[in-house]
Amino acid sequence: MFKLKNKWNGRNLEIVKFMIMLTVFSFAVFITNYQYVIRSYNSTMLALSYKYGFTSRALLGTIYHLVNRILPIDMIDYTMAMRFAQVVTALFFLFLLAFAYMCLKSCEEKYLKPCEYLILFFMLFAVSMFSGGYNFFRVDLFMVAVSMICALLIACGKAEWLVVPLSAVGVMFHQGYVFMFLNVALVLLAYKFLSTDKKVKYGVLFFLAFTISSALFLWFELFSRSDGALYYDTIVDEAKQLSENGYHMTLLMHEVLGIDLGAAEESLRKINIVQFPIFTLLFSPYIMIAAKFFYRLIKNAETKVEKWKYVIVLIGAGTMLPDFILKLDYGRWMFAVMTYYSVVILALCMMKDKNVGEEAAYSFQCVSSRPWMFLLLLIPILFIPFWDVDINGFVQHVGTWLDSHFLNWYEFQ
Repeated sequence: MFKLKNKWNGRNLEIVKFMIMLTVFSFAVFITNYQYVIRSYNSTMLALSYKYGFTSRALLGTIYHLVNRILPIDMIDYTMAMRFAQVVTALFFLFLLAFAYMCLKSCEEKYLKPCEYLILFFMLFAVSMFSGGYNFFRVDLFMVAVSMICALLIACGKAEWLVVPLSAVGVMFHQGYVFMFLNVALVLLAYKFLSTDKKVKYGVLFFLAFTISSALFLWFELFSRSDGALYYDTIVDEAKQLSENGYHMTLLMHEVLGIDLGAAEESLRKINIVQFPIFTLLFSPYIMIAAKFFYRLIKNAETKVEKWKYVIVLIGAGTMLPDFILKLDYGRWMFAVMTYYSVVILALCMMKDKNVGEEAAYSFQCVSSRPWMFLLLLIPILFIPFWDVDINGFVQHVGTWLDSHFLNWYEFQ
């Protein structure tokens, strides 16, 4: 009886209570944002497959076609695609909860509360992101999962060699993985390279993950679409069956035929230029908290090696710069940046980095002692769920209002 009571006292009870709350909270966020629709972009991705060659973004479709061969029902249908999406999304959300639980079980007890709030912050954006129509069943879900599995392996020090094939898998889902989510694994490997005596091990893992991912990126971007015209009509026919209201033509034109859509996207760039400053201004309280966190973290590091570790962690999200400069989906880019900092900091807490834990606790203490803390809890509600070209609904409305009243810049209105 004493052992049973002891098991449910203190830390364990706190974790259980938080996980119950987090589960209910996540379900509420899902129900609030769920629209029971797969947009044509995301359903069309299922028509791509490696049976047409080792082509760009075809891993998800290959898995789907494999499931179609195994199951005794025809999956080449929008209704079945929806069922598949629902199951996969549910499994992803369960994985997010498992990730949160493992983080809390591994971190030091005195850093439990700041980790809980960071998890809550991340889950709000992650669950809403993949519940809504724009990104429900988007391939980003799989890239996030791969990145978080890599973080768990490195943080726990278990089967870390799997980071190499997992990095390749991430690029096979979407070559954008190289810029969006590979940074999590590479930064954590660099951190361990500087933190342990196993320089060769982590140096080799870093080199292999980076080199293989980069090679796959170049293959998919430059060489994988040479025979697309041979299969284009077949892929289009299947994409029509998998989509509810027509397939996504521009996706297939680019991914199958290799047509450059840069000129067609130029007018949409103005949306980014208008919305990005709005988002930055409204989100500035969190940006300031993060800036102060890293400033203190680097300043209080005792050795040059420690300072370099934290500088690398700080600038790791810089891999997103090519996307911000060359691509349009700023809603996805914002989520990728948030995912990087949330997952990496939680992983460092799992690895019991005392400096990170102390600064996280200090930041939490500073924020929680302010009378305006409730505003920080309200701000994220304005930004969920993230979309794609438009950052989210609220920022879109503000940007459209500014353009219609002052800028008169949007050509497509």
